[in-house]
Amino acid sequence: MEPRKSVFLGKCYEFAGRQRVYATAHALEIDEVEGWDVTRKRVLFDEILLVTQHHYLGWVFLLLMGLLAALFGLAGVGVATEDQTAGIVVGVLFSSPFAVAFLVRLVLGVDVVTVYGKRTRAVMKFSFRKDRAREVFDWVCEQARRARERPAAGG
Repeated sequence: MEPRKSVFLGKCYEFAGRQRVYATAHALEIDEVEGWDVTRKRVLFDEILLVTQHHYLGWVFLLLMGLLAALFGLAGVGVATEDQTAGIVVGVLFSSPFAVAFLVRLVLGVDVVTVYGKRTRAVMKFSFRKDRAREVFDWVCEQARRARERPAAGG
């Protein structure tokens, strides 16, 4: 028996768990990890109901990064009461990682490809590789179209 070949398509990290999506010959396989539990689900290509791609910023992330940047910046300035330049430098150093994360998310956003099946869905988020998101979206749409045309051609 030959092992099944699968290709990694994308992942989704959320607060409660993670999803990793793989493509096989006839389906998308979704590995859902919640703590120590791993669940494998499948969306067959001929059972795909809808494929979407959208772009979002994530206001909770932006708000959290903005607040942390302001908090660490003010804390750094408040530390040095005698030498203001040292306080400003410390404030900038402490707040810069949060400010950079805020600006990167504000400029790039996140592209999300979602595949809805009859019983489950696969979610893939792409923060930096926007062309990969479009490539995965087009590929899944093509596979679903081919799978729906196959039975009509045979009968």
